[in-house]
Amino acid sequence: AHPFIPGLVKEAYIAGSWHSAGTPELIRSEVVNGTVVDFQWRAVGSAVYSVTAKGEIQQVDTDSNGTPLFDTNSFRVVCSCPDGDRQQLESRSSNELYVCKHGKAALDSVLDATASAKIKANKEAAVAEARLKAEDRKKYLIEQRQLQYREMPGEMERIHYGLSKRSDEDIAKLVKKAAMTMDGLKALTKIFPEEVMPPKQTIRCGRCDQEYDPQIPSDRVCREEHPEDKCKMMWDGSKKSWEHCRRCGKDFRLDGFHSWGKRKRDDPEDEGPYCYETVHVPMEDYDEDNDPIMQNLDDSDY
Repeated sequence: AHPFIPGLVKEAYIAGSWHSAGTPELIRSEVVNGTVVDFQWRAVGSAVYSVTAKGEIQQVDTDSNGTPLFDTNSFRVVCSCPDGDRQQLESRSSNELYVCKHGKAALDSVLDATASAKIKANKEAAVAEARLKAEDRKKYLIEQRQLQYREMPGEMERIHYGLSKRSDEDIAKLVKKAAMTMDGLKALTKIFPEEVMPPKQTIRCGRCDQEYDPQIPSDRVCREEHPEDKCKMMWDGSKKSWEHCRRCGKDFRLDGFHSWGKRKRDDPEDEGPYCYETVHVPMEDYDEDNDPIMQNLDDSDY
């Protein structure tokens, strides 16, 4: 039987490169206790590289679309090619498994067909369920529209017109003003029930020490900008420049690269204004010594 990694599906990793590579030669495929693996490949490119995959595929959840979510700390893929280090850095900073073209080709060759089929079935079931919900929602809205026309003729058009003529800021002011009266507050609690606007429930993030409300999706983002005292301006000739952050190793704020011809193979890529951008971790659950994101940052003073 062809070797495979138990539980491995394409949703477990992300191709960090647009380029592709041929299937590398599998030279080791050890599986312990049915789940823990130690695989190695020999990949041939501009040189000969080693690709290893070690650990265990652990699915921790499934999103509303039926797509599985994985523990990115339980399974690791390393390639000795020049792009391999960059993909490891991206993995640590994003909490997702990024692989180079050789790593992708290697993993593509040892997928778990049974697990893949199960995920496909789950996605199809999720799509079918979403379609039924959408049809029910459509029927409900048609009924509501008819009821509005009968009992409140012209009011929907009036409200839509008024909203289209006011800015988001003006609308927010009107809502807050309405909340100052009893009738207005009663009306707003019907428009914004607790499942839409839950009560404030802030906690502190152990990584960045900021308060956040885990109930608010936009509030969950944990990120830190590159510190100015650890950034240095870099130059390629007199027309191309960028900044390099010594703390996280990322390049950003590129200037001149699109104006002066085709990009070179070793040109930097703009990796954004943040040393890391992930999700907050509650203070009581945070373990800095085992946080791969913080371990990857250089906070020394040299």
